[in-house]
Amino acid sequence: MEDNAMAQLTEDQRLIVEAIDQICSRLVTDEYSALLDREARYPREVMDALAEGGWSALPVSEEAGGAGSSAQDLVVVHEALARHNLVIGQAYFSLWVLGAEAIERLGTVEQKERWLDAILQGKNVAFALTEPGSGSDAAALRTAAVRDGDDYVVNGSKVFITGAAVADVIVTGVRTSTDGRKHDGITTLMIDPALPGVEIRKLAKMGLKGIDLCEVFLTDVRVPASDVLGEVDKGWSGMLPGLANERLLLAALSVGALQNLLDLCLAYAQERSTFGKPIAGHQLIAEKLVEMRVAIEANHALTMHAAALLDAGDPDASTVASIAKLNATRDYVSATREAVQIFGGYGFSDEYAVSRHYRDCKYLEIGGGANEIQKIVIARGMGIRL
Repeated sequence: MEDNAMAQLTEDQRLIVEAIDQICSRLVTDEYSALLDREARYPREVMDALAEGGWSALPVSEEAGGAGSSAQDLVVVHEALARHNLVIGQAYFSLWVLGAEAIERLGTVEQKERWLDAILQGKNVAFALTEPGSGSDAAALRTAAVRDGDDYVVNGSKVFITGAAVADVIVTGVRTSTDGRKHDGITTLMIDPALPGVEIRKLAKMGLKGIDLCEVFLTDVRVPASDVLGEVDKGWSGMLPGLANERLLLAALSVGALQNLLDLCLAYAQERSTFGKPIAGHQLIAEKLVEMRVAIEANHALTMHAAALLDAGDPDASTVASIAKLNATRDYVSATREAVQIFGGYGFSDEYAVSRHYRDCKYLEIGGGANEIQKIVIARGMGIRL
């Protein structure tokens, strides 16, 4: 992280950055990151080291034995992780933060005791909402759960589920009623992926290969009624606060990844020479580097502002989180295109990490609600009815 950005952090946040840098500098080498990408391999060694170091405790409340970190602290964590490897930052969010937030807010005493403690130990909680026929219209889900005695019998499928193949439990949105609006009648179940009738298939994808994206098929899966998370038929309203956090932290991941991208480009542009001088000295190349720096500064400030609003419970926080997600992911995607230009032919090869950035970045414009959906959220926050 740049010195001036570090100066804007609290003392505790600076310590967070330094500690994460120590772990990642030891484990996340260029060769390791290339291996994760080449073999589509989950970064278990790093995630285990983070859990052993107590980092899985940050999204868990102090009452449950965690650190109870603020949204601003979590932004700092995600930026720091993504500066080393975007996959690791995405795994941290998708498998620890997202689940901890939902269980903390919606869980029973027994669910909190079991699963928040599991997250503290580094266990993984995946989140399954999207279905093949719903896409951005997430509330149009059709996976059905029918009450049968002490169980719900679940049938249906989910798609684009991050981390399902390494999850210890999958928080799953299902339809328990067809009465009323499509947002009504949704319930959240905590489904053990080892239950009979659960089938998980990894999808081949162009980027973020170190963390799986899966299809989940549910055929007559019997889930105990005690594994309902939140209220029956009121799951949609229970999911909404988590969606704002997701948008915020995807913005933070984009900022961190963009800083790594700039570091790579700046080092290369100062070493590579053409026409008798380093290419960084050519105005058109320097302009690209400057635009990246501007994007980092602006998006870091915007993301921290959105986090401060979330911490304060400001009613505008969700809208600003969408603004941060829209702008940061868009700027990161644009920067990867310019980075490939800076590296020229080498940028088109897998020899340099910029090609991985080019493939990884697009997910962030789609995940957490596509950027087109963020524009709708922002418009509604402005009082525009669409």
